[in-house]
Order: sequence, then C-alpha cells, then structure tokens
Amino acid sequence: MKKIKKKTASSKPRTPPAFVVGFTHADPPPPGYLAAWFNEAYGGPLTIHLMGSMGHHRYEAAHTTWRATVQMALPDDVVNGWRDRLNWSHAHVVEIRQSPQGRGDRRDLALHTARIARGLTLLTEGTAYDVIGDVFLNPSDWSDMRLDGFTLRDHVRVFQEEHLGRGHVWFYTKGLMKFGLDEIETYRPLGLPDRPTIDTLLELSEVLVAAHKVAKVRDRILLSDAGHEVRIIRHRTDCTIGRSVPLREVRWE
Repeated sequence: MKKIKKKTASSKPRTPPAFVVGFTHADPPPPGYLAAWFNEAYGGPLTIHLMGSMGHHRYEAAHTTWRATVQMALPDDVVNGWRDRLNWSHAHVVEIRQSPQGRGDRRDLALHTARIARGLTLLTEGTAYDVIGDVFLNPSDWSDMRLDGFTLRDHVRVFQEEHLGRGHVWFYTKGLMKFGLDEIETYRPLGLPDRPTIDTLLELSEVLVAAHKVAKVRDRILLSDAGHEVRIIRHRTDCTIGRSVPLREVRWE
C-alpha cells in the first residue's frame, strides 16, 4: 500500500505593521505610561487591553472605537530583519498595527495608529518608521507633527524620480494603501515646477480617501483647487520602490 505523505503546514507571511519604533536608551515603556501620555496629549481616555499570555508586551490601545495593537517583545529574527532593512542599531524594536477590531472611518484609524507611534517615539526618544509611507520620524519630526486632527499630508507623501533618458519626472504617492486604496502616479516633462504636480496628486488623494474609492481606468475626477480634470489612464503593479505596489496612472492637461 502506498504511503500518503503528510503535508507540512506552511507558515503564513506576517502582515506588515503600520509603524515600527526602534529605541536604545530606555526600557520599553509600560502601557500605563503610554495611556498617561495619550490622555494628556489628546484628552483621552486611552484604554489598555492586555492580549494573550505576553502580559504588557502585547496589548491593544483603544480610544472610543479606534484601536491599535502594540507588540513589544518580538522574535529575534523579526528584530534582526528590521535592523537589516532599516540599517538600525536600536536595541529594541516595537511593531504597531491597526487593530482588525477597530471600527470607524479609515482616516480616524490611521490617525489613532499614528498617535500611538508618536507617543512611543517620544517616550523612548527613538525613531519611528512609517512602513507604507516609507518615512522615518524622529522626536523632532513628531514635535512638528502634533496630529491634533486628521491631515492627509501627515499620512500620504509624494515622491519623485528624474528619468533623464526619457525626459520626464516620475511622481508617485506613498501612503494611500493605508486607506485600502492604490497609490497614484504621473509623469511630467523635465523642467516644470514640482509644486503644482505634488499639490495636484495630494488633492486627488484627498478626494479618493474621502470617497474611499478605488479609481477605475477611464474615470475622470474634477479637482476644484487645482482646476484640473484628472483622467485615470492605466493600472499596474510596480516592484521598484521597495515592495509590490499597485499604482493608478493619472494625467491632466
């Protein structure tokens, strides 16, 4: 009789966190410290729910229906992976995620998660890394970014790369994926001012996030501030900016 081989269970890939905070010159702050800081900074209340058997090393930080999970104790391979990827020498690494139990507008959930990252960075005097936004934030950066309310430009940024051989500049967003949307991109001729293009992409981002709408190819969207009718002309996936990213290319006159 032929033996049937048992299939080995394959481990699921880890879901990337929203933020990673690295620090060296302090012990991991107890959850109560974060709650006290949050209540003073934003009026609170921040409620802490310990999760599983890890005690205060893994907990949920909740404000109304907005929730984020904080994991202090990470496996060595995860810590070393972040150190290698981010070129960090921090002794401690913390991951912060939007909790799947959180309810409400995605803008509120993104704001709450960023506030938790801000608090942990300030309490530890460490460095935060916005994983989807691909930006590092030190305590001085967070001091300028108070997060008193939702402002899209705190969560979505426009990057650009010159392609001299092709005679254009590639502009693209990082951050829209936080809201369940594709990133957007456009190509503009070399020599044009950058600011109008950046402002147009940010205004379009605000419209898409407010509508929670994934733009479809051939959609036309009128932007009142920029005075443009933006056309969605194609959809593609790009792997050259650090990970597999879905992009919608837009154009305007």
